[in-house]
Amino acid sequence: MPLLIVAALAATIGFPAAAVAQDTRAELLERLRAEKASQLKPYEAGRLERWVMRAEDGRLRRLITPHNGFFVSLGYTHKPVGAGIGFGGGFRHDLFDRRARIELGAGSSFRNYQMVRADFSLPRLFDERLELGVEALYRRHPQEDFYGPGPDSSEADRVSYLFKGRELQGRAIVAVAPWLRVGTLVGHLAPSIGAGTDARFPTLEAGFDQRAAPGIFEQPSYAYGEAFADVDYRDEPGNARAGGRYRVGLRKYGDRDLDRYGFRSLDLLFQQFVPLFDKKRVFAFQAAVVGTSAEEGHQVPFYMQPTVGGSRTLRSVADYRFRDTHAMWLNAEYRWEVFSALDMALFTDWGQVAPGGSELSLSNLTPAYGIGFRFNTAQAVFFRVDVATGGGEGLQLFVKFNRAF
Repeated sequence: MPLLIVAALAATIGFPAAAVAQDTRAELLERLRAEKASQLKPYEAGRLERWVMRAEDGRLRRLITPHNGFFVSLGYTHKPVGAGIGFGGGFRHDLFDRRARIELGAGSSFRNYQMVRADFSLPRLFDERLELGVEALYRRHPQEDFYGPGPDSSEADRVSYLFKGRELQGRAIVAVAPWLRVGTLVGHLAPSIGAGTDARFPTLEAGFDQRAAPGIFEQPSYAYGEAFADVDYRDEPGNARAGGRYRVGLRKYGDRDLDRYGFRSLDLLFQQFVPLFDKKRVFAFQAAVVGTSAEEGHQVPFYMQPTVGGSRTLRSVADYRFRDTHAMWLNAEYRWEVFSALDMALFTDWGQVAPGGSELSLSNLTPAYGIGFRFNTAQAVFFRVDVATGGGEGLQLFVKFNRAF
């Protein structure tokens, strides 16, 4: 009985003490968190970055790329990867009290890639929730690369081909919320394939036939339609340090001439950006899958098959290195600010192509490992250098005037 009394007294005294101790620890942790949060500062542009931003947003930018009027630009709309350094220009202007907008533009690169386009849009319908538009486009890509189909293609089989295309596209895009857009695209595409102009490599028809490169000798015109949904809550789309983007698109191409090359394509994209402290250190992740499926008795033409390789997908191999009816790539980067206007990144990429979706496997991915340098402002990356290896084809160097993702 005395032992029970002692135990009861100990419990009566000890429980409040333990509770007081627990409350004290919780208060201490809360105070430490508050002190740490008070020491974190929001992202502030340094002197060099402020100078770049003034150059981008100042009088020079307004002079050469005004919102309305004639403009010139480094690069151009629809410029493909591998085209080399290019320049564009044209004329754009709001019409009917900003209810409509017209843009006429053209671009060319040092590798003689060319583009001409005209676009008319009604971008602010229904309280700026609906955009309607139509675009006419001509593209000429004279030095496209093809290594053969599948993940086992050889670097030694590289050839060059010419792609030309005339396209007319209409669009309807609804802003369901500030972070969600859904829409549809309909269009007509008339492609043409010919001999490439890159003197370093044989032309396409000298190295491959219809079996390895479907559509090499005959190209129909296509009618297509697409439906898509795009969730985007990145803090700065041009240089994201927080947030994410997720997109799904389903497109169907109908062969209007030959009844041999009708197919569907599915595109899935996932991007996530995880900041540390004051956004000067960021983990960036990307995953993408592209799949195509031909109609019964049809084939997917080689020039419209998804590819893996290069500065945006798999940096241990060259642009367009692997090509097949299905593709997948994964990217992860750790980015940190070295000083104002310069970030560095450690990255790894993993990619694969396959003739069927069931053959895409995480165990058969080609890797890449590397380091990158990004000259930027808070809003955009304007110059990037990435160096990578890991794909078994030596060291790869990419110099680009855009972001990785």
